[in-house]
Amino acid sequence: MNIVILGPQGSGKGTQAELLAQKYNLEHIDTGKFLREVARMNTALGKEVYETANVRKELVPDHILEEILRLKLNDVDRGQGLVLDGMPRNMGQVGFIEKIFLSFGRKLDKIFFLDVSEEESIKRISKRWICEKCKTNFIMGKDIENEREACLKCGGKLAQRIDDTPEGIRKRLQVFKRETIPVLNYYKEKGILIRIDGARPIEKVFEEIAKYLEKI
Repeated sequence: MNIVILGPQGSGKGTQAELLAQKYNLEHIDTGKFLREVARMNTALGKEVYETANVRKELVPDHILEEILRLKLNDVDRGQGLVLDGMPRNMGQVGFIEKIFLSFGRKLDKIFFLDVSEEESIKRISKRWICEKCKTNFIMGKDIENEREACLKCGGKLAQRIDDTPEGIRKRLQVFKRETIPVLNYYKEKGILIRIDGARPIEKVFEEIAKYLEKI
């Protein structure tokens, strides 16, 4: 079973992917997390990723993502299913994913689109803070009360990602609409796209996705 979780910022892609990976023993390929790790590296690649994602707030070039995916699949047993978190984000990525999957004898079974409004996306992401030391995420008003608090896990300093401000989120949402909507239409025509109301509680979203997967 090979599935994809797509959706705008704040839709809960990563959370659902983790839950699905645990329940169905899937390999969770979190490209966003990996790219953030690369962006912190003092290398030519790290600087390129940082400049693109955090300064210009644009999508990372497809040739980088293609190489990452190929390396990831090399390390995964061909009998184990996958859940891709947030990719493909544009039609170029659709092309190289299909090509790579074919070379590994895989195919995509379902694409789940977690749909949330722009207002909900901004509200959710604006509350997200991260520990600069251990990279644990916290939600303002739920896990922490103010930005002066220390990390509950390691005591490190809390901060917001550069692109988690309202301005940064709006720009990323514009990119999502321009680049990713054609991807959704493509998979809809292929009959494998399933729209999920992502504004509901995590448990309800997970239950609905699981109902579809039980049929595979």
